[in-house]
Formats: sequence, C-alpha cells, structure tokens
Amino acid sequence: MVPELLVLSLNVKGLNSPRKRRLLFRDLKRKSAGIAFLQETRMPRTAAYRLGARPYGRVYTSCALPKRNGVAIALHDSCPLMVEEIHTDTMGRYLLVKGRVATRWYSLLSVYAPNGSDASFWRELSSFVAGHARGTLIVGGDFNATLCPPLDRSTSPRLASPHALSSQDRQFYSFVTDHQLCDVWRLHHPSVKDYTFYSAPHSSYSRIDYILVSSDCMPLIITSRIGSITWSDHADVSIALQPLYKGGEGRRWRLDPILLQQPGIRTRVKDSLTEYFALNETPDVSTAVLWEAHKAVTRGVLISQAAYRKKEKLKDILTLQTKLRTQELIHKAAPEEASYLLLSQTRTDLNRLFIEDAGRALLWSKQRYFERSNKIDTPLARKIKPKYKSNQIAKIVDKQGVSHGTPKEIRDAFTAYFAKLYHHTPSHNDSNRTLQADIEGYLTKSSIPHLNEQQIAALDSPFTEEEIREVVKELKPNKAPGPDGLTGQYYKCFANSLVPRLCTMFNSLRGGGGLMPEALLASVVLIPKPGKDVQGIDNYRPISLLNTDLKILAKLMALRLGPMLSTLIHPDQVGFMPGRQAFENTRRAADLIWWARSRKVPSLFLSLDAEKAFDRAEWPFLFRLLERAGLPESFLALTRALYAKPMAQILIPGTDPTPFPIRNGTRQGCPLSPTLFAIFLEPLMRMIRADGDIRGFLVGGQQFKVSAYADDVLLSLTDPEISLPALMSQLTKYSQISGYKININKSMILPILVPARMLQALTREMPLQISASELPYLGIKLTWSP
Repeated sequence: MVPELLVLSLNVKGLNSPRKRRLLFRDLKRKSAGIAFLQETRMPRTAAYRLGARPYGRVYTSCALPKRNGVAIALHDSCPLMVEEIHTDTMGRYLLVKGRVATRWYSLLSVYAPNGSDASFWRELSSFVAGHARGTLIVGGDFNATLCPPLDRSTSPRLASPHALSSQDRQFYSFVTDHQLCDVWRLHHPSVKDYTFYSAPHSSYSRIDYILVSSDCMPLIITSRIGSITWSDHADVSIALQPLYKGGEGRRWRLDPILLQQPGIRTRVKDSLTEYFALNETPDVSTAVLWEAHKAVTRGVLISQAAYRKKEKLKDILTLQTKLRTQELIHKAAPEEASYLLLSQTRTDLNRLFIEDAGRALLWSKQRYFERSNKIDTPLARKIKPKYKSNQIAKIVDKQGVSHGTPKEIRDAFTAYFAKLYHHTPSHNDSNRTLQADIEGYLTKSSIPHLNEQQIAALDSPFTEEEIREVVKELKPNKAPGPDGLTGQYYKCFANSLVPRLCTMFNSLRGGGGLMPEALLASVVLIPKPGKDVQGIDNYRPISLLNTDLKILAKLMALRLGPMLSTLIHPDQVGFMPGRQAFENTRRAADLIWWARSRKVPSLFLSLDAEKAFDRAEWPFLFRLLERAGLPESFLALTRALYAKPMAQILIPGTDPTPFPIRNGTRQGCPLSPTLFAIFLEPLMRMIRADGDIRGFLVGGQQFKVSAYADDVLLSLTDPEISLPALMSQLTKYSQISGYKININKSMILPILVPARMLQALTREMPLQISASELPYLGIKLTWSP
C-alpha cells in the first residue's frame, strides 16, 4: 500500500548554519514529509547548492543576492512528482515548481511575504501565479498576514486593536479570493483558535503560516494540523494527501548505520548468531542454504530491535510534544511569564532529542578531520562537492521513440531494455557448436598467454580465514548494500562468527557448489552519463548493488588474480591493472601526436565508442578464454558460481522492482568485473597488434597501435587508407563471437596531416566523427596543434 503524502510548510529562520540544516532535514525525515515548503532560508545564491540531504535530493531554491529572504521547496525521493519547470523571482520571495504525476499537473508555490504592507508585491505575485501555475495549485508560506484576525490573532494588551483588518491582511485576502484558494486548516477547524507564531515584543500569537490549495485538491486532503514551535520560532503547518500515484513503494530495508552503535544491540545479534549456527549447522544442511537463512534471522533481530528503540524514542518525543502542546495552549490563552518559562524548558528538552543524531554526526566529522588533518586526502573535495541530488527520472524515451512518464512505465521500459541487453544474442550459448568452433579458432590465432604452474597453484589453493578477514577489514562500513540490506559494518562487527562460515561456503564453491538464487540477485541503480540526454533510455550506466558477501568473494578472487595480470594482459591496457597508471597512455598519446606532427606523418588517432561494453560481454567466449589462459578448474568454478543464473532488478523510486535474468555481461559494481573485462578484451588487442595491415607508429624499434583503459580504447594509426579498413575488419570478427560492439557513428578521429580528399573517402565508407582540433581521452583533450 502506498502511504499518504505529507505536505509541510515552515519558516526556518535561516539555514546558513550546518547544524540548522541537519536539524531541518532530520525533522523532515522524522515526520516523513514528502513535500516541504521552506521560507526565510537566508542563503545567498552562491551557497544554495548546500541545501540538500538524503533522502531530499530535489531541493529548488529562490535566493536574493544578500543573505535575506529566500524560499525553497524540498521533495522526498519517493515523491512521485516529475518536475518539468521551475520559476523564481529575483528577491527570494516566491518560487513555483511545476510538474506531473502521471498525466495530472501540479504547481507548488512557496511564499515569504514582506513584513508590512506592500501592494506591489501582491500584484507581482498574483501575476506570477496566473502566468506560470498549471493544474492543481498547492501554496505553502509565511504570509505575515491573517485571513480572519478575530480567529487568527490572540488578544494582547500591547496591541491597540489586535482584531483590526490591516492593509496587509486585505491584500492577502484579495490574493486568496482572486485565485480561488482554500485555507485547508480553517476549513477543517472552522471555530478553533490556534496559532503558528509568537511575538515576544507584543506578547501575542498569530496564524500567519498557511497551506492553501485550489478547490480541486480538497478531495485529496485527509487531515491538516498545526505543529508546535520547536527549533524554529514558527510552528509547522501540514496536510496529509491521499497517494498521488497508486504505484508500489519501491522501498527496501537496509541496516541502519547507527543501530549497531546502540548499547546492547551487538550482544543481542551475536547471541542470536551463536544460537542459530549451533542449532542449524548440521551435515544435512548445505552451506549456501545455512548462510542465506542466517540473513533472514539476523534481519528479524535487527528490525525488531530498531522498531523497539524507535518506539521508545518516539514515546519520549510524543510525551514531550503533548506536554509542549498543552503548555502552548495555556500560554496562548493567557500569555504570562511563568507559563512561558515552562514552555521554553519543554521546548529545550524536545530539541535535545532532535539534535542527538546531529551531535553524533558532528563528533564523527570532527574526529575524521582531526585524524586526517595533515594527510593528502579528500575532505576538501567532499566539502566543496554539491550536496546529494536525486537522480529521479522524470521521463524516458525508449528505442522505439515512445515516451514514458509514470514511475511504473519508466520501470517497465528500463526493465525491458536491460533484459534484452543482458540477453542480446540468445543463440550464443554453450550448445552452439558453430560458435564454439569460431571461438576456438579465434583464440588460437590470438595466441593468448598461459599461466605458469606456480601461478596456477596460487589460484588453486583453498581460501583461508585470514584472507577473508583482510577483505572484511577493508570494507566500507556504510556503502550501499545489495537486496539483503546488510552493509559492510555488519560483517566487521560480527567477523568472528561470520568469517569461518564464509570460508567454508567459499571453499565449497571451488568444488562446484552453487549459491542460492537470492544471493545472486542485484539491485541496479541507473547513473546518467555526463553530457547525455537524460531522456534517452540508453544514456544511463547500470551499477549493480551486490550483496556484501558476494562482493567479498569477488574481491578475494580479484586479489588472487591481480598478481597474474601482468602475464595475461599487455602493458597497453592500464585500466584497473596493479602497478599501471592512466597517465602512461595519455602521455604516450601526446608524444605520438608530437612525433607525427614533427615528422609530418599522415595519421589518425581513433577513439572507439563501445556500446555498453561491460554489459555485452558474452559468457561462452569469456569462459573459454579463461580456460585457454590456464585458470585452474577451482577458480573457474568460483567464476561460474558468480554467473550461475544471476538476476537483476531496476530500482525506480515509487515502484516495486521487477527481477529479470542476466545471460551476458560483467556486472559494473562487482570487484571482479574490471579484471574479467580486461581479460575479455585482450584477444582483440592482440589481434590488432599482430595484424600487419593495421599500421601504427614505429618508434625506437617498437610499434605503437593501441592504448586502453578498460573499455576506453585509443588507436594510433599510420597509412589510414590501409589501416582503417583492416581495423574495422578485426572489430567485426571480434564482435561476431564476443558480443563486443562498436558505435561507429559515435567513435571519433583526430586526423594529423591527412589530405582532405583521403579523409572524405574514408569517412564516406565509415561514418566516423571528425574532430578538427582535439580528441577527448581519459579526461584530457589531445590536440594536434603545438
């Protein structure tokens, strides 16, 4: 069931302080606010990028040049609104965000009105709304005015006429009536007196914070409320809406990083692990079943403990909130010094509970900066990096040109696309004898090197607990886990119980054992490619979030295979190779360009664009290649266990994922994947080097043709009329048996002293992109000019 959507409005009284930003987002998260209207943020435009924190990755702001005014709208990642347009003013007084949920349009408006009569402001705001709003309008703001003074202002001896209708009140009332807006809270509480702001100088309360909606929104509203004044001097106003979209929740459990730091939690989990393994570690239960079932038991313990502690903390908060609410009502009815002091003390006690987590985070940050103060590290880079921003996908266009706008449609479109990509050639399987013969012939010609006996013995030896402990020690404790939700912190905390069982299970896989299907399921998050159209379905990089235990196994295998890579992989490949650096290839490319220019050698530098290179690698070719390279059967069995009917599921906020099978590719996000891909690409590199018709630069008795960093391949070719057709022939042969595919029309060449007529003839047959002056490669721009 999809939960209701909470819409909240609050005057935050400045967010320049990191502490206040933490308080804000923790408060929003605790209240499960889906949409938050914020006023008086007081953040300059140059600092607005700091406003954002998980899970509020979409924060839209309107700022003034000085640190005053300022409004914002924050959307939770699960909010189904797909933002289409954003409109702001220049003074940081109002902001409109417009978007769709399925086919229905919504306009969200956050307003911070001047503190005093300003007819021009209200005229401009009215014109702004009329010109930009579309569909259902929801307005949240601090209007510094009331709609009904007798009900919305308390009496005060310091105010001559507290119930008189001020000029600002009349302008506000005209704005509301002109746009046919409804005061939600007043409609739900027609005769109740309650307030959102207390003015200490006037000893008076007023209701100047509102959520207003257009009439078509009223049927969606479930409840409305005014909160208490806590860490801000305004109370929050909120409404609960029915779900705007009836899709799945798309939520998944993961271990709370704070939970294991709570007293007594580790002891409870350790005791449950000891009891579980004592009862179930029997000869008739396979190691894979035993291991996978223990996760369910542990999750149950962790969930129950988290629920209990959350319930206890919530109980304390609710007790204080009830006490605060009672004291507020007493003070609102009769503002006196004694009741105000009691109210302030309760507010302080409540804020202490709210800032507990923020304080813990600050202590951790101070410790980290102290420890690394004199070391070359990344604190500064993290400090200046923009805050977390959501990668929520508003719309996607599939390969047939059909647009998809709802979360369910987007999920289904991506699932269909990647299901086809990960099984792009069904006929290429182990039973295809013609394919097997072609692979055998190609690998024979490519002369793949073979590991020596000492290297084979090192790969063939059983795993030890010490090896596994070293890998566990290096795990990042809170890195995003796979579908099981168990982070590296869990394995670090309970290594004494878990490592011996992991060792037993991993060694059983060496003999041909298998893993449970749940262990091979990966959650896939989609990262947009820089500079690409975010609506293109093929412009996203799929990153697989694997279960941590699977990543431990893959890391163990990568560490064992690492020292052997210098035997299997030519120095031209520098990507993820121990002891090799990317600058080796960029330096070489720059030197070769200088060589060609200084010796007036007509040449081409060609950057190949591989289509989903990691994802298209076919397993029949890969596994036969690993056999030919001399990897022992035990290591091959481990690799097959990792790729034995794996499944993937695309994570799209607002929907439940749909698993689909994977039949080819090396999963990005797997520690072993870069190593496997480098081995996978090596036969092509060898065939290019061995082909006499593909001519490179002969310098110092050595020929240079190819440079690679994983799938980023750069060719340096002389005699283009002969070399280029021969290269395309080699690429075609390799593609037919391996699945590797080059986008010719996206690959780019940098010609050096090539006659224009020759270049036109070559690109007529092969539609390569021509760069007249520079060629991007590994983050730098290679240029042929001095």
